[in-house]
Amino acid sequence: MSNLFADELTTLQKIKAEGKFKTCTAGGFPPFSIHGKDGWVGFDVDMIKSYANFLKVKYEIVDYHFDGIIPALNTKKCDMIVSGMTITDERKKTVLFSNSYFKDGISVLMKKNNSTILNNFSFDKLNSENIKIGVRLGYTSDFYVGKNYKKAKILKFNETADLVNALKNNQIDVIFTDTNNAINISSKFGDSFIYKNTEVQDEYFGVAFRVKDKDLMENFNQFLSSWTKTKEYTEIYEKHLVK
Repeated sequence: MSNLFADELTTLQKIKAEGKFKTCTAGGFPPFSIHGKDGWVGFDVDMIKSYANFLKVKYEIVDYHFDGIIPALNTKKCDMIVSGMTITDERKKTVLFSNSYFKDGISVLMKKNNSTILNNFSFDKLNSENIKIGVRLGYTSDFYVGKNYKKAKILKFNETADLVNALKNNQIDVIFTDTNNAINISSKFGDSFIYKNTEVQDEYFGVAFRVKDKDLMENFNQFLSSWTKTKEYTEIYEKHLVK
């Protein structure tokens, strides 16, 4: 394929011609994407594999910090973002989203023995200069806290594991994070943490594409519509998301 001809192809056509696509993903976000010694695992990872099978091509996962993942997509470091990304109006200004594949929300996670916060708990109590709030950089919970808890001291982390360690070591008082993530963390450390839901419980995850790649987005939506009706999808959903 000549470079001249390749430049005329859409991203979807290039993927089919080259037999491979790249997806940008931020690891450390169980149960959606986790990168460990055995490679990538999680719901998003299994969805990527299934989409590659749908296209009959190979795939490659490229790891990025979440706050840099949209710039990576738009500078063609990858062909799509599959990373538990919440569909927002702000993000729609720079990327194109697929149909939603998961509903989530925002919750606050804290230690069970933090009587100062838990006694007569209220979210208003957290908006104080005496409170240290941890968030993951670039997540919707980061923007939510920045908007609603201006009096608190906000500490930003690149990895969920660093957030949890900061909470365990009393470097922060609470974590604001995705509700499903809060459920997973509190389940993993059942004797240590407790979570409470904020009023925001209607966030939706989507796969992000470059704005010009409407054909690729529509192709993914076709896959998603059929995949969610299969036994494979049910098994993957129950494996990662049913507690």
